[in-house]
Amino acid sequence: MKGSSMQWLPLFVGLVLGLVLGLVYTWYIAPVELVNTYPPLMRSGYRWDWIRMAALSYVADGDLEQVRGRLEGLEREDVAGAMEALINEYAAAGRPTETMRRLSALAQALDVYTPAMLVYLNTPAAPVNTPAFAVSPTPLDVTAPPTPSETTPTPKPTRTPPPPTLTPTPLPPFRLTEREQICQPGQAPHIEVVVRDENGEELSGVEVWLMWPDGADRAVTGLKPDRGAGYADFDADPDVDYSLGTSELGVPLVTGLRIEPCPEEKDKEQLMGSWRIVLERRSAATGTPEPTAP
Repeated sequence: MKGSSMQWLPLFVGLVLGLVLGLVYTWYIAPVELVNTYPPLMRSGYRWDWIRMAALSYVADGDLEQVRGRLEGLEREDVAGAMEALINEYAAAGRPTETMRRLSALAQALDVYTPAMLVYLNTPAAPVNTPAFAVSPTPLDVTAPPTPSETTPTPKPTRTPPPPTLTPTPLPPFRLTEREQICQPGQAPHIEVVVRDENGEELSGVEVWLMWPDGADRAVTGLKPDRGAGYADFDADPDVDYSLGTSELGVPLVTGLRIEPCPEEKDKEQLMGSWRIVLERRSAATGTPEPTAP
């Protein structure tokens, strides 16, 4: 019995030694290297980078079929997540409008929708100024005798101009419903905006403009979903007069916004306050426009 077990010992030692040497060779001496791997087999972070590069190639050349080929086999969740992150990042960074239009068009073609892209989907390009008609000069025949109509002016009958037609002035699409100073320790001065519809539901994808004498800044509601679908905010500095409006009409809805100290409280350090502005969309039957002359 002892002799038979001794016969199997060299075989067992050989198997163990072969396994160890094989692992050492494949792990350390000649590890496997993946070359030209298939995108769906890559890790999640690399898949998102691949989708991002494919989208930026569309911005450069507009080749939709090439993008579809590059994204073939990828999960829809990966495509939607990567496209949404890219559009939100570019919108927050204020990238050129033409770039945002192309990214939004690509996202729509891939059946991906984000609040930020709603601003750019139907934004028309800048019009090219062309004359309505061209007038070609007609040479005069100086040898032809003047006609009676050229020598004697014909009196024209006088007409009394009709009274001006009064047309209603359109109301802004949103109206101010709340304006509140916020005093919270450790918070940098800012202006936050909440946009709602007539039923109180928050609206995403609304373009809001903050204006001041030396410039302007733009934000789109819904880019910070943790704060609400209709939320947007701006950094603000003291000693600056701000106005707030939306892009639909271009008329300020709120004026005279200024970062001011909060009311002093006993035994507390004075704070610089922020502003919370709530805008509500007007319903079709809200308000009566005042007639003005054209």
